[in-house]
Amino acid sequence: MPLDALVATARETLARLLGLRAIPVIDVIADRTFDQGHPVDPGRRLGAQELGAMVVGERVQGPSGEGPDERDVDFYAAGSRDMVRLMMFDPHEHLDHEAPHAQREPVEAVFSPTRTCVGVVTAAALALAAAGLGDGEFIDTEVPLLQKPERDPVRMIELTRLPDRGDDFAARCERFMRQFARLNGWPRHVQLPPGPETAD
Repeated sequence: MPLDALVATARETLARLLGLRAIPVIDVIADRTFDQGHPVDPGRRLGAQELGAMVVGERVQGPSGEGPDERDVDFYAAGSRDMVRLMMFDPHEHLDHEAPHAQREPVEAVFSPTRTCVGVVTAAALALAAAGLGDGEFIDTEVPLLQKPERDPVRMIELTRLPDRGDDFAARCERFMRQFARLNGWPRHVQLPPGPETAD
């Protein structure tokens, strides 16, 4: 799926899950570099043309032939510093032969968030959007929200979305996470404190 379609659908999914009147912005950052876990280069914000040229689910190059691929992008919602990193796993990537389409295992899109309410909810919205667009399943193995897992993304949204409406994004992310008693108040922090701009 095109990355711009994923972002647009994830924004709508966030609004539905949280009962937001305004659809939140999701920025996509590429080319971040780290040294021993510490950021060295904050990367750059991708524009509309690059978002439309990149595809989630297969390794592709940008328009110049050497742009970033979908495996090295981070997402930030509503101007927060809470990051969600996209990691792609294709079980057929390193095979010497191409398996018939009907026999191929599905590509896995893993959204790994900052362990805050804002980060986890943003990751859930991205994963639900990817599952819906890719005709796939929503699998919350690392952070099981429901006692009985629900893999249908449409059904998962209906089961978990907040019943009322409001506009405080971070507070509604916390309310969303606190509905899951089995998480016992996790994540402890609502969002990361304000800091410098992520990228230009």
